[in-house]
Amino acid sequence: MSSDTPARVPLQEHQQDVHALLAHRATRRRVALEDLRPGVVIAADVRAVVDVPSADNSQMDGYAVRCADLTPAQPVTLPVGPPIAAGDAPGTLEPGQARPIMTGAPVPTGADQVIPIEDTAEQDFTATTVTLPSGAAQAGRFVRRAGSDTRAGDVIAREGTALSAARIAHLAACGVASVEARDPLRVLVVSTGSELATPQPGAQLPRGAAFDANGPGIAAALRALGAEVVNVEQVGDDAPRLVDLIRRHAQAQAVVTSGGVSAGAFEPVRQAAELPGVRLVFPKVAMQPGGPQGIGTLDRDLADPAAGDIAWVALPGNPVSAAPSGGRLVRPALGGDPRPPVPYTPLA
Repeated sequence: MSSDTPARVPLQEHQQDVHALLAHRATRRRVALEDLRPGVVIAADVRAVVDVPSADNSQMDGYAVRCADLTPAQPVTLPVGPPIAAGDAPGTLEPGQARPIMTGAPVPTGADQVIPIEDTAEQDFTATTVTLPSGAAQAGRFVRRAGSDTRAGDVIAREGTALSAARIAHLAACGVASVEARDPLRVLVVSTGSELATPQPGAQLPRGAAFDANGPGIAAALRALGAEVVNVEQVGDDAPRLVDLIRRHAQAQAVVTSGGVSAGAFEPVRQAAELPGVRLVFPKVAMQPGGPQGIGTLDRDLADPAAGDIAWVALPGNPVSAAPSGGRLVRPALGGDPRPPVPYTPLA
């Protein structure tokens, strides 16, 4: 690298900048468990209300026993006590007794092991005695200990996490009735470039043109993260028209553009940075593809400073660059896992 070549910005540093720009803009509200949907982003850490499991319980359909009642050299036959179903009070296991226990049922006081029914000689829950195999004693076997999955008070969803169906199920299992969540971020998606076309039934692609892949792809990725995409637009290599288009979507809290951030003669996003009310910088980020980036804000209304601004994340235009850029930069800011949809290489 020559001495006059600008240093590349570390990827993590630019991720933090995008996160700081976007993450705080959405409002928040309390959402009941039954109203949660995948993509909802948590606005505050969520803690477990109860232990999971809430009590020692059985991993198998079988018999709750005491290891002390089993013998290493020969099978042992024990009288059968009252059965225990899931949801029953655990009760007590008397010495010298085996109690039928179902999967998920609480282990009775005094029991320290569960023997699956298929390991018994009778393999029959209606029998009055049960013959258990020799050498079966193994304390804790097939017993799920209370709190072995989650302890009451554990953080089970971090602020900024986008919920999945599995995470919502975990919240429910931990006794969470509602969460503080971000309202969906309202985002405008704009693809720049005079060469762009939109597929139309029966229409031919003009010579020199290209169908826009970035707009639909970026919009779909944002929706998958729970964002509200207010519109998907295209604009040619015309900086004033680009800025005017964004301002006409004043309800947007953020705009994600693709293209116009490199070093060519027709770069509408770079040229927009020279216009009133636009504050953009263009770091060269240490990742490949996707090095050229832009970040900043745009005033909603030049005549009304109180109208606030719109966050602006400017991605490169090549789809092979735009896709990993969105994955590494926008996804984590909206609560998603920062995995790129296509391979990329971080640079030193």
